[in-house]
Amino acid sequence: MPTISKGSVLKIDVATVLTAVSEVLSIDHDGAESETFKYSTLDQSGAGHLYLGNGFSEPGSVNAEIFWLPANAGHQQVTDSLTAPATTAANQLDGEITFADSASTTMPFKIAGFSFGVSIAMDDGVKSSVGMKLTGLPTYAT
Repeated sequence: MPTISKGSVLKIDVATVLTAVSEVLSIDHDGAESETFKYSTLDQSGAGHLYLGNGFSEPGSVNAEIFWLPANAGHQQVTDSLTAPATTAANQLDGEITFADSASTTMPFKIAGFSFGVSIAMDDGVKSSVGMKLTGLPTYAT
């Protein structure tokens, strides 16, 4: 049976405490990817290119669409992180997705940087797109 999305929570580090981001409409981890290199040679048999893993994986990003609340502490953490970005690993923020399954499975991650945009449209609330570039791989449930 699939896990429902209602009840899933996005959290980011606000004053060293993982805090739920309010007014979240959607959460998207755009996917991690094992990096590869092409090792095809001119003298190989067959037409297909050959690839090997290089031992690294790209962690991707976590993105969210939210109703933007400029006075909300969690939302301000995003813009604060843009105006004063972390420049050392010790200052990078933590993040986490908590899934709405019966075990409340979590996917913790480290945030290297943020992106942010605001959208204002007639007949809708003010929305924001928030992007979090990950550093290192998220911790997947296994």
